[in-house]
Amino acid sequence: MKNLEHYLNKKVKIISISHKEYIGKVIGIVPAIDNEPEIDEIDILNESDNRNYGLFENEIKSIDIISN
Repeated sequence: MKNLEHYLNKKVKIISISHKEYIGKVIGIVPAIDNEPEIDEIDILNESDNRNYGLFENEIKSIDIISN
């Protein structure tokens, strides 16, 4: 997987390993060194329900940039 910081402040589509789809703006990144467990985490503001979701890198099956 790419460095998650690459997606910060971009609109993305994320498919989780549980096959849930999230589309929205990446509003935060927590690097592994600052996280427990020590796994990178991405925070996305999901457009469909206007809620913030945090996903660990190992929960992400795919991530694609939709727009900057």
